[in-house]
Amino acid sequence: MDDFMDNINNYNKFKNTFKEDTKFASKYEIDIINKLTGLNFAYDDLILLEKLAGDDYRKKVYLDKTQIGILEFDLIELNWKFTPYPYYYQLVNEKKIILKPTKRRLKGKYLKEEYIKNIEEYNDIIKSVDYFVGIEMEEFLGVGIKRDNRIKLKDLKRKKEEINIKKINDYLDENKKRIDYLVNTSKNILKKYINKYKNKGYVINVSFSGGKDSAVSTLLAKEIIEDIDVLFIDTGLEYPETIRYVKDFAKKYDLNLHTINGDYFLDELDKEGIPTKDNRWCNSVCKLMPLKNFFIEHYPNKKILTIDGSRKFESFARANLDYVRKSGFIEFQTNVFPILDWNAIDVWSYIYLNDVLYNPMYDKGFERIGCYMCPSALNSEFLRVKELYPNLWKKWVNYLKKYYSEDEILRGFWRWDELPPKMREIKRNLKYNTIL
Repeated sequence: MDDFMDNINNYNKFKNTFKEDTKFASKYEIDIINKLTGLNFAYDDLILLEKLAGDDYRKKVYLDKTQIGILEFDLIELNWKFTPYPYYYQLVNEKKIILKPTKRRLKGKYLKEEYIKNIEEYNDIIKSVDYFVGIEMEEFLGVGIKRDNRIKLKDLKRKKEEINIKKINDYLDENKKRIDYLVNTSKNILKKYINKYKNKGYVINVSFSGGKDSAVSTLLAKEIIEDIDVLFIDTGLEYPETIRYVKDFAKKYDLNLHTINGDYFLDELDKEGIPTKDNRWCNSVCKLMPLKNFFIEHYPNKKILTIDGSRKFESFARANLDYVRKSGFIEFQTNVFPILDWNAIDVWSYIYLNDVLYNPMYDKGFERIGCYMCPSALNSEFLRVKELYPNLWKKWVNYLKKYYSEDEILRGFWRWDELPPKMREIKRNLKYNTIL
């Protein structure tokens, strides 16, 4: 009972404060934020991005615990947008609409001239802004939205005494005990299930995709089994940097790396059709079947326990995972998820604290490190492929053009067999804007 209560108390003490997956802003994201806001954040400033539901990329932007806005990718206009929150206007030197003190509830209402204190500047401010404008009323700050040369007050919050811009290292220092707790918990999970399945005669290995999560789970697994087999599946659709990174990572950490050939995508494409979120046949053909064949060849007549870096925070599909799950495809394989409860910021904290070598694709604006044309990736990431890897982009887009228009391809409509409501709405808006 005491051990149980200790675990509960430790969990509450080191509980993550973010409800959704959160990360340090990458160099690419910081460049975008600086460009859209006129601010000048450094790459080591503590800018946190928390995932939000949306059509594509959409995240809350925090300076430590203070939200200053939302960063998102617009699928209609195909560009990045920043929606400011009141505290953004405490950081910038922009002219604001000053309101007279009042006890009236103004939030959600259009501002009347009788409310405006700096009325002589009001018209000039309206002319100078495209959409958002800062609002100030004594100790309060707000955001106004311009509509038909009128301003609607969207939000109003009390000013903070000061908004400090911390450094990533400040966060790491403050949260080191939390990361140590998570590491110890994950290693205990590994020890428990490795011992359990080893006693049953299972072969133990670890899956490594070239991404941050599997990098951490691989290093934790290696602390328990030094010579553990590390499995990487090369689908033939990986980014060049990922292939180089996997080799460098294996060399740096002296891994017993096995690269499995999964280059069967083009062989099956015409028969199976374009892979989509609804029908990811490519996962079975390029990953699961090659993995099963590898197991049969290298571990004949053996059951397998594979250590996997999946996390609950990644997606709705993984939110209900338990620490152990039998594979639905390979009947003799079981998977264990040692970092299941980690948030992305915990993964990155571990990487920074331990100077772990990570895939350079993250600094270039990618979140999903896998096949370059994965339908499960964000569309903003797919368009990033166009910028960085035009040859890979053309190769896939030329195939998509057999079935989709350029506008449909650019908005990522090919990623579904049946468009969800949010994408059907975007398609309707796109047609409406084209007509206009």
